[in-house]
Amino acid sequence: MDANDGADAPYWNGLAEGRLMLPRCGGCGDWLWPAVSRCGACGSETVEWIERPMRATIFSWTRTWHRFGFTESLDLPFVSIVATVDDCGIRLLGRLDDLERIDPVIGEAIAGRIGATRVGTRDIPTIIWSRG
Repeated sequence: MDANDGADAPYWNGLAEGRLMLPRCGGCGDWLWPAVSRCGACGSETVEWIERPMRATIFSWTRTWHRFGFTESLDLPFVSIVATVDDCGIRLLGRLDDLERIDPVIGEAIAGRIGATRVGTRDIPTIIWSRG
């Protein structure tokens, strides 16, 4: 993955800088995810990248107990979260800071921070979600 390529480059570059940047149509104001170069609702090619607070609610989750590709650096088990970012409806994947091993609850409020996941020899920016 090269963070300088593709419609989602500002997202990855933002994470690398410690910020959550999400795309919004400059024409109609719809949030756009996955990132695109043209709004599907109004056709505008004006995409604005807006910094968002990392607050969300849990949409879905799963606890992984076994290894698979690109998870070698993670302690087992780990919890993957799909979270709905507050006030924009965009859903993002991240990892739960899960030291207590308590099952997450759909709709539970969570807050994020930027971490990293080691993939081969690279560290990929990752959202780490925490309860509260």
